[in-house]
Amino acid sequence: MRKRTFVWLGLGAFGLVVVSFLLLGFGRLVLSYRAARYLSAPTMFAAFALVAVLFGYSVLAFLGVVELE
Repeated sequence: MRKRTFVWLGLGAFGLVVVSFLLLGFGRLVLSYRAARYLSAPTMFAAFALVAVLFGYSVLAFLGVVELE
C-alpha cells in the first residue's frame, strides 16, 4: 500500500466518524434518541473497522512484515 493511500483511508475514517456524529445529532432533532443511534451506528461501525484495519496494517509495517511504499 502506498503512503498516500494510507493517509486517504485515515482521513476517510475520520470523515466517517464526523458523519456518524452528525447523523446522531440531527437524527435526535427529528427522531428519538434510540432511532438516531440506529441511524448512525453503521457509519460508526464502518469507521471503527477501517481504523482497526489501518492500525493492524501499521503494526505490520512497523514490524517489517509489509512495506509502505
